[in-house]
Amino acid sequence: MAPPLQVMSYNPIAESTTRFLASLDTDTRERAEQEMLRDSVRAEGVEMSLADEINLGKAMMCIAGADGLSREELTGLKYLLIISGVPPVVQDHILGFDASTTRVDDVAALFPHASRKACYVLSGTTTVAALDGLSAEERDFAVELGANLGLPPTLVVLLLAEAKATALAMQEGNQRMVAELVRMREALYDFAFEAPVEGALNQA
Repeated sequence: MAPPLQVMSYNPIAESTTRFLASLDTDTRERAEQEMLRDSVRAEGVEMSLADEINLGKAMMCIAGADGLSREELTGLKYLLIISGVPPVVQDHILGFDASTTRVDDVAALFPHASRKACYVLSGTTTVAALDGLSAEERDFAVELGANLGLPPTLVVLLLAEAKATALAMQEGNQRMVAELVRMREALYDFAFEAPVEGALNQA
């Protein structure tokens, strides 16, 4: 007897991203991908496709919007989209996304679990949410997201603490501190997944 068919649950983030990318003509999509690769600044060892960047931007809106999207969070989200190399036409799509119906498992389903990318997603989304202070609703969402992404509880706590510190440094315009915290973030990724850290002590 054939196994029963599995019905895939509807994911509003993935569905809207798929529709948006399908609506772009070939030249526009290729140009967007090239701009992202050229202009992006992200954690070492984390590869992000155009669809990944779009989904991450929407995930940021999900967590930050858990208690209502503030002006500080919106400004921070726009800034992170710019430094990720996301072109304006894609930024507009992300910022127009209605995150009110999304759930934690919608976000977690978009990215590989127990991975550097999972850490990167949790760090980035929580940093934006913390730009106006991390509310109880936002923290609960972030903790649940970390668990659903297959990250150990201790690592989740560390990444949330780092994200809050990074958000504070961004608020104060302290770029040197932001840079140091980003290095610490990457060290946490290395430690969690036993990546080679050859030469790390020379950079400390």
